[in-house]
Amino acid sequence: MIAIQGPSEQALASGRALTERLRARFAPVDPVVLVSSHRGGLVSLEPLEEHGSPDPPAGAPGVLPAASQGAIPGYASPLGPLLREGAARGAVAVAIVAAEAHDETIDWLERLLSPVLEGGVDFVCPAYRRHRTEGAINTGIVAPLIRTLYGQRLRQPLGTEAALSSALARRLLADEDWRRRPAEAGSDAWLVAKVLGSDARVAQAWLGAWPRPLAGPEDLGETLIRALGLVFGEMERSAALWQRTGPSRPVPTFGAEGFEPGGDGPDPARLFEAFTRGLRDLLPVWSLVLPPATLLELQRCAARPVEAGGLPDQTWARVIFDFSVAHLTRRVERRQLLRSLAPLYLGWLAGLAHTAATLDDAGFEARVEATAGAFEREKRYLIGRWRWPDEFNP
Repeated sequence: MIAIQGPSEQALASGRALTERLRARFAPVDPVVLVSSHRGGLVSLEPLEEHGSPDPPAGAPGVLPAASQGAIPGYASPLGPLLREGAARGAVAVAIVAAEAHDETIDWLERLLSPVLEGGVDFVCPAYRRHRTEGAINTGIVAPLIRTLYGQRLRQPLGTEAALSSALARRLLADEDWRRRPAEAGSDAWLVAKVLGSDARVAQAWLGAWPRPLAGPEDLGETLIRALGLVFGEMERSAALWQRTGPSRPVPTFGAEGFEPGGDGPDPARLFEAFTRGLRDLLPVWSLVLPPATLLELQRCAARPVEAGGLPDQTWARVIFDFSVAHLTRRVERRQLLRSLAPLYLGWLAGLAHTAATLDDAGFEARVEATAGAFEREKRYLIGRWRWPDEFNP
């Protein structure tokens, strides 16, 4: 299934190529590739054979690959229709894959599907090689937060692509959220929260270089609203679970991790200037969200040069936790709240970008791990703030 905004030549060509690769690698399982389209705000699925692909044998179980750009509030996810179609066809596994061109120097489809089809895994999350500071919202917020909440170390938990076992697919299909929360059910954040909050067997697969979307970059504020709005929402609904999880643990990983070479990172000085400007302009908003001790630390950071490292990881982790609590309590209108995080994020990113220019890949990997470790160490702070948002005063 190619789940982009509507059928396209690129989607159809990708679907046909996937069909042949799946037949060659996973015979005698015969794949059924579906194309997704939007009609009246809903996602519908069309078998690829309707667009000229050979028909699969009648009644054959199949693998249903699909491509998606990720669900956002108000955007119908392809996951629900995919799960229903998979159940109707008796699929042995279902998968979501991107329509964009993948890294053909490796067998990325093998890495994504084999753990489910041959290794007894229920859920495979993708990871990609990217330039060091590329996708830093994931590196600095989403990945360490989800790791802290659910106790499993997924490098890129909202990676859009995924492979699911038939057993997990049936369990997700029966979830009441499809009826109770149709706007959120099926989103990347919903899927990860449901999977990591269960006993599903989880793995991740490095699929080579990131398949870059054709669309241009999104406004930073809108990205924060879209990504963190979903993550914070799932965080609220799974609070009873994540407050009981222990330290994180690695998950089985397929393929070699790493970063894409080259690439010009952002200018740390410009990022830090945006942070200091935000501290001046948004202080009235941040004062409703952040405790006085954190505001004082931010002012100290702004007074230091960017070479000093930007926002310390401990401070950054507490900022994200404080924003999650403010999202819960609605102290600030939620879109305004998440948009106001942008200068703080740029202040943290300034330190990361400065570091990226001075370390080799192993050293930078240790830097990424240090951020995630800080989030885990500060989990008690999060729990305290979450349970007593008005009384708790650090």
